[in-house]
Amino acid sequence: MAELRGADIEIIERRKAPAEGIDVVLPNHVRINGTPMAIPADSLIQISDITDGELVTVTITVFARSISIRAEDA
Repeated sequence: MAELRGADIEIIERRKAPAEGIDVVLPNHVRINGTPMAIPADSLIQISDITDGELVTVTITVFARSISIRAEDA
């Protein structure tokens, strides 16, 4: 059985050229565990507060290619 672990989330702004003097990041690319994800243009990405001793959670709306809901033996 695989060990449960958190996902690697990358929220990236891809720029065509370096933007000097810009301190704001406008994300336009998301990867989960290294896989690019298609997300709706108007979706919000919510990141919980980052504090000592608390796990960070991320809520992202993605387009699904397939969904499987089933029971299986442990």
